[in-house]
Amino acid sequence: MKSKPVFQFLAVLAAFVIALAASAHTPLKGSLPAADSTVAQATAIEVDFNGPVRLVRLQVMHGAVEVPTEFAVNPEPVASYQVAAPNIPAGKITVEWAAIGADGHTLTDTFSFTVDPNVTEPAGN
Repeated sequence: MKSKPVFQFLAVLAAFVIALAASAHTPLKGSLPAADSTVAQATAIEVDFNGPVRLVRLQVMHGAVEVPTEFAVNPEPVASYQVAAPNIPAGKITVEWAAIGADGHTLTDTFSFTVDPNVTEPAGN
C-alpha cells in the first residue's frame, strides 16, 4: 500500500502550513498593566508583541469615554510600545489596539484591567 506514506506526507505538510500561518502573525505577548490585573494607578500602557509590528491604533477606554494618550503611529515596526496616558481614571479600563504584522496582516484585540487606588501592590511594581 503506497497510499499510507502519501497521507502521512500530506498530514505533515498540512500541519507545517498551519504552523507557518499561525507564526506569521505576531500576537500580543504581554502588557503593563497586565490583562485582567488590578493596579493602584496607571500612567502609561505598554504592549509587547512576539516580534516587530506597526502599532496603528491604541485606544484607552473608560466605559464609553476615551482616555487621552500620547499615542502616535511609529513608521518602523518594533516589538514593544510604551504610550503615556497620564490621566487614566479609577475603574475598569479597556485597551483596544490594532497592529500590522510583518506578514502584512492586521491584528486587532483588546484587554482590560482595573485601576483601584485602594489596592495594595507588591513592592517593586
